[in-house]
Amino acid sequence: MDPSTPPPQKKGFGPLAWVGIGCGGIAVLGVIALVVFSVMFAPKFKKLADDMQKNPTRATAELMANASVGTMEIVAEDDPHLRYTLKQKQNGQLITIYWSEKSKKPETVSGDFSTIPADAAAPSAPVPK
Repeated sequence: MDPSTPPPQKKGFGPLAWVGIGCGGIAVLGVIALVVFSVMFAPKFKKLADDMQKNPTRATAELMANASVGTMEIVAEDDPHLRYTLKQKQNGQLITIYWSEKSKKPETVSGDFSTIPADAAAPSAPVPK
């Protein structure tokens, strides 16, 4: 071999190409995860949205109980007056969710139904729209 002959060129991708391939692969995995998540959880989100339209106070109470991963449970329900009491299992603390006519949305207070402010409690009426 002649010492003046340059070494053979390397074959393959350069470092920027590998970075681009890696980023593209991550993007594809992200899209696949989003599609799988949508297919799996879309019915649950639709049910939650329907429940929020029908009875937002009950839906809020159920969402809190389900999101607590077993640390809270609904212990009292009063559908005609739109009020629900949850209990924290660790310490027994009560949280009441009620429909406030004053603010036109669900609100919470610590304690049972007796702690709901008298001027904010919903009358016995159809569920708010």
